[in-house]
Amino acid sequence: MISRPFLSRKGIDMAVTKRYVVPKFWPIEVKAKKYVVSPVPGPHNKMTCIPLGVVLRDMFHYARTMNEAKEILNKKFVKINGTIRKEHGFPVGLMDVIDVDGDFYRVLPGKKEIQLFKITAADANVRLAKIKNKTHVKKKKIQLNLHDGSNILVEKDDFKTSDVIVIDIEHNLIKETIRFEKGSLAIVTAGNNTGLVGTIESIDKHLRTVVMAADKKKSIVPIKYVFVIGHDKPVVSIGE
Repeated sequence: MISRPFLSRKGIDMAVTKRYVVPKFWPIEVKAKKYVVSPVPGPHNKMTCIPLGVVLRDMFHYARTMNEAKEILNKKFVKINGTIRKEHGFPVGLMDVIDVDGDFYRVLPGKKEIQLFKITAADANVRLAKIKNKTHVKKKKIQLNLHDGSNILVEKDDFKTSDVIVIDIEHNLIKETIRFEKGSLAIVTAGNNTGLVGTIESIDKHLRTVVMAADKKKSIVPIKYVFVIGHDKPVVSIGE
């Protein structure tokens, strides 16, 4: 993604990106203007997230312009995963919980673009995070490195890569673990089957693929695109 510094009328440096190089799931008009705000460094990879200002303006339509989106953020009306965010370029991505003045949404993969699925306040108390890898740190603790760039320390090494942890947002504590295993329910986060929800039928660790069954059909999906969300049913509402 190509970005360049841009000096606003108030003299504040912002990062902007040419519209034609942003990910296709961004809901913006490519030819409307030349530039759009770029995500600032933070959680999520630049190509898998969307700036918070774009979410407020182009997805929620709470704002008509980016300046209006900034005003909303400056008034501390918006939280991401329980933390107030005021940066219009803050990166929002998969499974984040967005709170806009008491309206709650979870970021989910859709067939064509990111979906912001409205959820209840009770459902908004937890977020799901996929374990990308693990690191041994001091005092015999284990650091779980998660899909959104965050990490969490644990005492026992009973977590595996590709497992998903259910985190209590308020206390930043693990409530339960969803195992990446045969029989688990999962959602596909990228690729040709993006948004597909199905059951893991088999796992081929050598080929790094999974066979998922959904609607009497079977699909082969790379493990990196498989995000487990429950066993008999999803642990959070996903709109299915």
